[in-house]
Amino acid sequence: MEQPDPMIHFENVTKEYELQTALRDVTCSIEKGEMVFLTGPSGSGKTTMLKLIYLAELPDQGDITIAGWNTGTLKESSIPFVRRNIGVVFQDFRLLDNRNIYENISLALRIRGIGEREIKARVYEALKTVNLRHKADSYPRRLSGGEQQRIVIARAIVAEPTVLLADEPTGNLDPETAEDVLKTFKDIHAKGTTILIATHNRELYMNSGKRVLRLEAGSLVSREVC
Repeated sequence: MEQPDPMIHFENVTKEYELQTALRDVTCSIEKGEMVFLTGPSGSGKTTMLKLIYLAELPDQGDITIAGWNTGTLKESSIPFVRRNIGVVFQDFRLLDNRNIYENISLALRIRGIGEREIKARVYEALKTVNLRHKADSYPRRLSGGEQQRIVIARAIVAEPTVLLADEPTGNLDPETAEDVLKTFKDIHAKGTTILIATHNRELYMNSGKRVLRLEAGSLVSREVC
């Protein structure tokens, strides 16, 4: 029986910045519906790998495919379409302080011209997923760090992406709050979303039963189930 294509595939990918090699000859796959952790010390290439997936960067060598799209042969006009299938959770939140939570989450949908009724339904469904429906009218500065991070997750999933990327999503959170955020990711994964989480935090992936990809100095040095 023929195996389905992976959701994300790197084939001999190298990325350089001036005289520094950020990724070196990386080959790996993430299957559709899989939840994978990406780890390694600072400067090992984790953020670069995420940037290549959501098309903020292109590789200098090698091929990357996302849901069957080869990023190296994509027309520039197709990049926004591919990005619509990818949700991103940044470590630094990037919430707009002068807009309430509902407005922060709905902004991406408004840009796409989606109708108000559908926007409302999607925003409240996303808030329900992260257990913060009651915070729709609040402003970011009135929320705790953990609540803000869950709002960032809601914003990332409101457009119902097939792939969700997270860059150190618990980096600024205490252990208990980090555990709550991880549970939120697990709930989203249970609905079929492919998730890649870059993290230093061993507590997130130890005994998780999930695959862990480890980078060191830009090279993929191990891939194992923890």
